[in-house]
Amino acid sequence: VSVLENAIVRRAITGKDPEPLGTRHPSATPFQAFPTADGYIVVALAFGGENQWQLLCGLLGKSELLDDERFNTGPRRTANHAALEPMLNDGFSKRTTAAWMDELMAVGIPCGPLNTVGEVMADPQVAHRKMIVEVEHSEAGRLPIANTPVRMSRSETGISGPPPDFGVDGPDVLRELLGLDDEAIDGLRERGVLVTEGGPDIASLL
Repeated sequence: VSVLENAIVRRAITGKDPEPLGTRHPSATPFQAFPTADGYIVVALAFGGENQWQLLCGLLGKSELLDDERFNTGPRRTANHAALEPMLNDGFSKRTTAAWMDELMAVGIPCGPLNTVGEVMADPQVAHRKMIVEVEHSEAGRLPIANTPVRMSRSETGISGPPPDFGVDGPDVLRELLGLDDEAIDGLRERGVLVTEGGPDIASLL
């Protein structure tokens, strides 16, 4: 529920369930991902200077949109999104993501690259925050995995090892939390209550 942004409020006001919109914002336009010459860029015309629409049209080489009454206000652009989106897609497709980032940020238009997983893993800020750590897996060898985002000033946090193999922690959990001895644990294993092997073949997935 907490990640439904303003969907609950929109449902209460309009009486209609919000529908899938892809990457775009339900009420601000343009506010979505656009294809570039080599990837995607997210542009967010929702906050900031009043002339952002004029600046964007100028950068895109789409000055004719400024005289189109369908697009001269934010609500009208949202209402006519289906007609506007192909025109913006055409403009953004002419340059690379990096080129658009430079152009848009220079005039104060909020934007950001839509990164691939590989680009996220190579991002300097991700490395600085130690968000990717390598762990040693019994079958897969060294694997990069996502670290916990929680950081504390006086406590060490983070991933300390690989995920456990199938059922390997079951006996320890039963000993520590339920106080069962080895005989009781073996009995559970014999009756099929406790399963400690037979998981996916990790090696075949690599």
